[in-house]
Formats: sequence, structure tokens, C-alpha cells
Amino acid sequence: MARANKAAGEDTIRLGRSITLRKGSLEITDALVLDGNGKQIRARGKDRVLDVVTDVTLRVEDLTLRGGRAPEGESGGAIRATGATLEVVDSRLVGNRALGEGASGGAIMNDGGSVSVVGTRIERNRAERAGGGIEANAGVTTVTDSVLRGNRTGAAPGNGGALHLTGAGAVVVEGSRVLRNRASAEGGGLWNSADGQMSVTGTLVARNRATGVEADQGGGGLFNDGGTMTVSDVRLVGNRATGAAGSGGGLLDVGGTVSVQDTTMTKNRSERAGGGLETAAGTVDLAEVDMSDNSTGDMPGNGGALHLTGAAQVTWNGGTVTGNDAAAQGGGLWNSETGLLVVIGVDVSGNTAPEGADVYNDGGIFLQDGLPVPPAGLGLPLG
Repeated sequence: MARANKAAGEDTIRLGRSITLRKGSLEITDALVLDGNGKQIRARGKDRVLDVVTDVTLRVEDLTLRGGRAPEGESGGAIRATGATLEVVDSRLVGNRALGEGASGGAIMNDGGSVSVVGTRIERNRAERAGGGIEANAGVTTVTDSVLRGNRTGAAPGNGGALHLTGAGAVVVEGSRVLRNRASAEGGGLWNSADGQMSVTGTLVARNRATGVEADQGGGGLFNDGGTMTVSDVRLVGNRATGAAGSGGGLLDVGGTVSVQDTTMTKNRSERAGGGLETAAGTVDLAEVDMSDNSTGDMPGNGGALHLTGAAQVTWNGGTVTGNDAAAQGGGLWNSETGLLVVIGVDVSGNTAPEGADVYNDGGIFLQDGLPVPPAGLGLPLG
């Protein structure tokens, strides 16, 4: 590695055997292609594996990085890329750690650079702060045809079990699987920042969990903290917000802008509200979205499929809302006292709740196929 760093221009190293690190991480200071040839680099918890410095380009391919552990309080358990260009292709990052206060990115830390992950498995990594698998601090991060599975965060604050974006960055996740990740507060799968842009396309987001106890915490599958999130051709299945007042089993949006199209949300669950989707003062556009068999617990248990909190605005064109269940109100759809909910061409039927089996309007503006849904308590049918 030292020889490659000293040589001008891009070099290629092809491993002939697996390597166990003895004296700390491998620092990459010049352009490099690291061809693992199906082998491993093991760190055994002594340091991170690769450290890529500013303005350097590194391509990692056909390589397993295992057992990396960043120095206490530092980020990037397997790879730290600082203002660098990193490609990880057809590889595995398994069982890496970033522990201690402020530590993020159990497998990869993208600190203001460009990171592309293609055809790669990122599994069973852990970070104390955020981004159990990947942490992006601004920059551009792309995950394509990859698997993010079984990653998790600690409790401080514990956001983004698989991937977390900090600041004004951009994240694209496409053709991938985000499975069984866990966050201690928000975004069991993916977490988008207040200034971030996140696009999730053609991806399965399943059985992720967020355990935050507050009403604005949760988002078992996806969490949007006020940024811009686009979701297209995605399956959100069996995600859970399990905290005492956790909201948005499939997706929780807090004051942001969300667009969801050609997407299925099924068998998601939250304890407080929005078994499928919860938006708190955000703007959400849904098109050809199907929500089925989502449910809430009883804290208080409103909006089995969709719940609006505060002055949120939702427009829904085309799709179905069937077989959802709320413990209290609005087995299908629940609109707040100050909310705006417009539903056009959506089949809302066969949902269950003690009050308003299909729809419940707590006093806001709620139009269903051009007709107003009356507020609850006026003695008119709620559906």
C-alpha cells in the first residue's frame, strides 16, 4: 500500500490472499483500485480498515471488509472517506463498528465526498450516533443493487439504522433491499436530514424498526426530518415504530416534502398513529399508492393507514386503502383539526376502528372525490 501511495497516478492492487491488519488502518493517499479477488481484509476490532484522504479516488471491488472498529468517538468503522471519491463494488462490509460519543457510520463514513455503493452487502454493522451501516455528512451518496441488512444504531441519538444523512447532502437508493435494520430513535431503515434530498426507487424496505418513544419519533422504514424525500416503486413491508408514542410504521415525515408514487405499504405498525404513514405539518403527495393491513397500537391509536398531525397537507391520487386497523379512530385515514386531506380515486374500504372504520375527520378540510367528509361529532356517518 505504501508503494502505491508514493507512485504517481492510479495504481491497482489485486489481493492474492486474505489479510489481517496488525498495526492500524490502511491509509489511502493516492488514486487506487483495490481488487479483493474474493478475499478479505480483517481488522479484528483494532482499527478501521481503510482511511481515504481528501481528493483521493478509491475503488474497492470483490472484497470483504470485516471487523473494523474506528477509534473511540470517530466515524467509519470499515471505511472513512473524507472529501474523497469512493466506489464500493461487488463487496461485503460485515460486522464493523463506530462506537463512542458522536461516532457514526458503522461501515462507511462519507464526510463531504462522493460515495457509490454497487452490488454490495452491508450487514451487521453498528454506530453509536447514527448510520448503523452508512453515514453521509453532506456530499453525494448512491446505493445501487445492494443489501443493507441487520445494521443498527446506539442510543445517542440513534437515527438511521441502515443509512443516515446529515446536512445538505443527497442520497439515492435504487434497486436495493433495506432489511431488518434498527434505530434507537428514528428511521429504522433510512433517515433524511432537514436540508437533505433523498430518493428511494425500486427498493424493498422490510422489517426495520425504530424504537423512539416520542410522538415525533419512529419511522420504522423511512424517516424524513424536514427535507425532500421521493419514494417510487418501493415496497414498505412489516416495518415498525415500537416506542411508547412511536409514529409512522412505514414512513414518518416531520415538516418536510414527500412524494410517493407506485408504492405499496403493507403490514407496517406504529404504537401512536399512522400505521403506514404519519406526517406532522409536512406536505405529502401520493399517487397510485396501496396501503393494506397496516395498524396502530393504542397510544392513542389513530390512522391505521395514514395519519395527519397539525397543519399537514396530503393529496392522494389513485390507489387503495384496505384492511387497515386503528385501535381508536380512522381505520383507514385520519385528518387533523388543522389538516388538509384531498383523496381522489382511492378505494377506501374494509378498514376497521371503533370510530370511523374507514375515515375520520377531526375537524380539518377533508375532501374525498370532491365531497367533504364531515368532522366527527356532527352526527353524520364517518364511513
